[in-house]
Amino acid sequence: MSFFGYLLLFFIGFFAFLVISSRNPVHSVLSLISVFLFSSILLFCLDVEFLALSFVIIYVGAIAILFLFVVMMLDIKIGDSSFDFLKSNALTFFLSFIFFLEIMLPIFHLNSHAILNVESFPFISWIGEIDSFTNIQAIGQLLYTYYFVFFLMCGFILFIAVIGALMLTLTLNKSVKVI
Repeated sequence: MSFFGYLLLFFIGFFAFLVISSRNPVHSVLSLISVFLFSSILLFCLDVEFLALSFVIIYVGAIAILFLFVVMMLDIKIGDSSFDFLKSNALTFFLSFIFFLEIMLPIFHLNSHAILNVESFPFISWIGEIDSFTNIQAIGQLLYTYYFVFFLMCGFILFIAVIGALMLTLTLNKSVKVI
């Protein structure tokens, strides 16, 4: 794995830590969106385009935005932002240390070139041999030709859901001063 891959893994771990350590729920959801986006970039680098785009569409486009709508609709008040690690339980520190060792020991003690070198495995790119379309082009061709009615119906249902969420959060103030 290249330096760019390790950099992406670092950002994924950093934003994942921000998801659980942030006191503000909106910041936590935005960090979760960053984790999903960096994960999809990593999947693009590994030539898994369909899985990367499904991460962006399903997780960022639907689930994380749903979390953001729920957090904004609940209007959660943010409490004390000071978080003291020394007041936490000693068992939490011990389990976190064990978890960190479980992740880091295989990286540093094993021969990373023998495990992470994908080019050493012989394989045939059947996609290039059979059809010149990629997965994304084939799905797009099916979606926009044969299943375009279902695609439009899904878009309309999501549009109505967004309008419903906006109407639930709308507050009408009837005591407006007219000058």
